[in-house]
Amino acid sequence: MFFQEAKTRQEECATCDSQAGRQRDVRDTELSGPTGDVADRRLMGGIERKKMQLEKVASLRRARTLKFVALLFDEDARRCGAMVDALFADCGDPQKVAERLFEPAARVIGDSWCADELDFVKVTVAMSRMQRLFHRLTAEHRPTAASDMSRSVLLTAAPGEQHTFGLSVVEDAFRRSRWQVDCGDFDREMDIYRSVAANSYRIIGISISGERLLSDLTSMVSRLRSRSRNRSVVLMAGGSLITRNPQGAINAGFDLLAIDASSAIALAEAVVTPGFATDMRIAAE
Repeated sequence: MFFQEAKTRQEECATCDSQAGRQRDVRDTELSGPTGDVADRRLMGGIERKKMQLEKVASLRRARTLKFVALLFDEDARRCGAMVDALFADCGDPQKVAERLFEPAARVIGDSWCADELDFVKVTVAMSRMQRLFHRLTAEHRPTAASDMSRSVLLTAAPGEQHTFGLSVVEDAFRRSRWQVDCGDFDREMDIYRSVAANSYRIIGISISGERLLSDLTSMVSRLRSRSRNRSVVLMAGGSLITRNPQGAINAGFDLLAIDASSAIALAEAVVTPGFATDMRIAAE
């Protein structure tokens, strides 16, 4: 009798285990079957829609940039100004206008110059017009916050550098971030050394675009360090050369490499953050 009851209980347990196993199989099938496929399709569909939206935005911005570049060569400058004013009305920030319109336009012009599609005269005319438009925009909408005198930066183009539009954008970005900015258009390299000897700059930023200037950078960096009033000065390099040949600037001895105005500000803010190591080389990704 005892053995018969034990056998019956074993059979009942086996039946329960079998039913539980079937229920688990059903749940697993539900998760990995049609319901799981629907979730995957929805996820992939959402990703694809997001990708299409980003591509559409990129296409519209590209078209706007090309239109602006074409207008820079037009005899009537008012249409260029109208585009700038419309974009500022939309975003309310001169730096965003530079990021969304001026900087992409400068890259298009630079690429056209490198491809021999534009001559020097046309490039000069376009960049000069763009610089005037940016100066007008920043003059009409000046920074409202006062500068912090403990955060000082000297910005200048490398001696012999002919393109300074990007430097103007970086200068405005520093001012809007409450930095005390000296932006010099030095006729001679010696004038730069006199300025750094007379002022305790926390950062010295040099804009470089031409490969031909690279050979002189090492000696220039050495002189800037030796003659600077601030013995822990940080040297930052910017300009189109940085995107083409960052290693060249690193080899010359620069501490920081900034690819645009926003990265220049981010790196500069890191410099004045407590605990920053002045001997640390940082490159903007």
